Amino acid sequence: MTQRKRKPVRIKVDPELIDIVPVFLDHRWQDVASLQDALAHEDSSLIRTIAHNLKGAGRSFGFDAVSLIGERLEKAAARSNWPSIERFINRLIAYLERVEPVCE
Repeated sequence: MTQRKRKPVRIKVDPELIDIVPVFLDHRWQDVASLQDALAHEDSSLIRTIAHNLKGAGRSFGFDAVSLIGERLEKAAARSNWPSIERFINRLIAYLERVEPVCE
């Protein structure tokens, strides 16, 4: 079975921020690693903290999908809904794999 290549998600970024977007995205990958570790240890408190930070960081840089995933992840963590938490972590990974920042 061949895997179909997903289309990139192009995000328009303010020209003043474009140089620091790679750092922003690197930090999101670090968040993914931390979220996966917290999930493995069922640490809902840490997941809520990271998710809350994702909400604010995403909007600050124009990555609204990161904020939305963070919001949903935070709610799932508040309920210790581990299957939903895993699903939202996977959505964040899928998004980060496809996102392509472009200058306005």
